[in-house]
Amino acid sequence: MKKLLLFGAFLCINLINYAQTDTSNVIKGTAVDQSTLDSLGMVNPAILEKYNAGVKSLNAGNNVAAIQMFTEVILMDPQYVAAYYNRGVAQKALGKSEEAIKDFDKAIEIDENHDKSFYMKGMALLEQQDFENAANNFGKAFQINSSNEAAAYNKGVAFFQMEDYDQAIKAFDQAIAAKSDYAYAYNDRGSAKLNNDDLDGAIVDYKYAIKLDNNLSFAYNNLASAYRKKGDFAAADKYYTEAIKHKQDYYVAYNNRGLSKFEQGEYIAAIADFKKAISINAKYAYAYNNLASVYIKMEKYQEAIENCNKALEIDPEYMEAFFNRGIAKEMIKDLKGACADWEDAFILGSENAEKYINSPACTEK
Repeated sequence: MKKLLLFGAFLCINLINYAQTDTSNVIKGTAVDQSTLDSLGMVNPAILEKYNAGVKSLNAGNNVAAIQMFTEVILMDPQYVAAYYNRGVAQKALGKSEEAIKDFDKAIEIDENHDKSFYMKGMALLEQQDFENAANNFGKAFQINSSNEAAAYNKGVAFFQMEDYDQAIKAFDQAIAAKSDYAYAYNDRGSAKLNNDDLDGAIVDYKYAIKLDNNLSFAYNNLASAYRKKGDFAAADKYYTEAIKHKQDYYVAYNNRGLSKFEQGEYIAAIADFKKAISINAKYAYAYNNLASVYIKMEKYQEAIENCNKALEIDPEYMEAFFNRGIAKEMIKDLKGACADWEDAFILGSENAEKYINSPACTEK
């Protein structure tokens, strides 16, 4: 029975904004008229002034003012690639991903090798959960500029989200080749390997991520989860505890250590960890459901139902909580309620619930 949810693989998305102040077109000590500037292929000083003001606003986090400045630049020079790019960055920062993508596309239309626009378009698509197109854009950015390790990394993130772990691993390989001390890429490659059941490979990657940055609490948590999946509960408990030492309010690690304790039959310790997770984050539905699983094992069915109720208050479509509540209700002879919960679990996608709703207890009620 699928009762407990493991949070073992964390993705760490790095957002890198590029905003450049263009000072290359300043001629010092000489008054130069526009015809001379044009003949030299140089930027109108009025345009440059507005562009640099836009960059200054962008770097200060004043995105609305930045957009206004870059728009004025574009009106004066419709081919100004950097203005489209930086306006897109500002639009994205304001949550206007569609407008941002249009600006990045325009920059790419003018300069097909503008790797930064491909990269930032990928980031916008990643936020929209358009993972396939995000991966394509990150791939183009990295193809143009193989030193942009973040492009390869986020391509891996996109493939990971599509559950294409083989492609994710290849992308993380590229990120690591471009930046050998890329701790996040090692961590996430480990997570892809974990999902491919390459437990030893995952452990090696998580340990190397920690070696590169021993403050990565999530890497300790993920390393622990790999050991737990391998059945090495002593190592799992050790590294979950280490994760908590590095981040004392790390409710996910408390939940996962509780999971390890549960699988070892240490129910009191498991309850303590699940309750600690809830004390840190009262909206953490998984810990309530996991508590219910422990209480079912301890034959405390009313407590199990109460915790499933809390989980479902937080997430009304929490399949496992419906399933577990059905089990608890069955044990207190509430067959009608049990069958109703299993029906809901089945509708939400629980394969385990199917055999219960087809059992005589439900078909003959």
